[in-house]
Amino acid sequence: MRKIAMQAIALALLTGGAMAEEKAPDLEIVAEWNSLPYKVEDANIRRAWEESDIHGKALIQGVKLDSAGNMYVSTARWGGAAIPATLSKLVREGDGWALQPFPSEAMNAVENAAGLKAVLGFEIDRNDVMWILDQGHVAGKMSEGDAKLVLWDLKAGKEIGRYVFPADQADPKCSFLNDLAVDNDTGFAYITDSGIFCNPLHGGLIVYDSNTNSARRILDQSKFTNNEPNFFFNIDDRTVLKNGGMQTGADGIALSGDKDTLYWTNLTGNTLYSLDTDLLRDFSTSETVLENAVKTVTSLPSNTDGMTADRDGNVYMTALTLDGLMKLDGKTGQLSRLVHHPEMNWPDTLAWGPDGALYAVSNHLHVWVDGDMNFDDPAIPNFRIWKIPHVGESYTKP
Repeated sequence: MRKIAMQAIALALLTGGAMAEEKAPDLEIVAEWNSLPYKVEDANIRRAWEESDIHGKALIQGVKLDSAGNMYVSTARWGGAAIPATLSKLVREGDGWALQPFPSEAMNAVENAAGLKAVLGFEIDRNDVMWILDQGHVAGKMSEGDAKLVLWDLKAGKEIGRYVFPADQADPKCSFLNDLAVDNDTGFAYITDSGIFCNPLHGGLIVYDSNTNSARRILDQSKFTNNEPNFFFNIDDRTVLKNGGMQTGADGIALSGDKDTLYWTNLTGNTLYSLDTDLLRDFSTSETVLENAVKTVTSLPSNTDGMTADRDGNVYMTALTLDGLMKLDGKTGQLSRLVHHPEMNWPDTLAWGPDGALYAVSNHLHVWVDGDMNFDDPAIPNFRIWKIPHVGESYTKP
């Protein structure tokens, strides 16, 4: 592991306040790739990948860890059906890591009607149950039954739950199921839908109750789940995106340490919103009540993609325009820059390790979407998994 010690930098909030300066913890790079190597046994799957126009051009998005420290990653099939797997376990291959389809190659097969099509967001709870959010879109197309939530027991090695989203909860044309936060105390999960396939956006939140295997869509196409008008952003003086500004609705999502508060942001926006979860768990709560109960927590110095929280009430967010991570102090409400590195381009997803370390994926997503990614010899590796030790000492799994 490579260690890089960085000092935090004081920044000005967009609202004019001061962002606290905080001594940054060390950074470790635990994995890095220019092009993602899949470890595939099936000769037909391997051949289809190697002969594909998109061979070697998959994009990593998410990372999560189980109680034993095993790492799992998502590679949604935005580029096409030939990508060997959309959910993988990292396994050692020489000095590096390869992506082994998880839970199996068959489960990741595109032609498998019950299989995983395009996993972006997923979570692993304290019981080592993986909550797999399958957005269903393969290169922008999906079929009935593809958008789903699958619960997989890692210890038992079997599926223990499944919910298929109907069209009124995940519109086949517009929906882009993005990420989720899990409350294992109550059996609820909270999901963001960025709604990017329609213009105007079709953003929203979905509340899922595993006790009844039912769900409800809320805040549909509201100002709280769609892009902020005229919002645009740059990363390292590069406009996102080169052919027009990115428009993405509800994206990052996290639960407070006590599970009483749900936080989320829209990717093309810099507002952090929240709602009390007792209102969300009651499916009889009216849409009007929910809209009036949404709180604007703060205006962030950067838009964010991935979010998480610890048991002390602190919220951690990736900072796309700041090449690092932000921390919202649960006691004081003070924002600070947790870590920064000039090569942490597009910090995407956050995850907790069993020892309280915080993990982050950086993937240059904006460069990939523009079609400009160099998969052979880029100046810095395209994809990295970073580790920030000793962040959430009081953290326990959801």
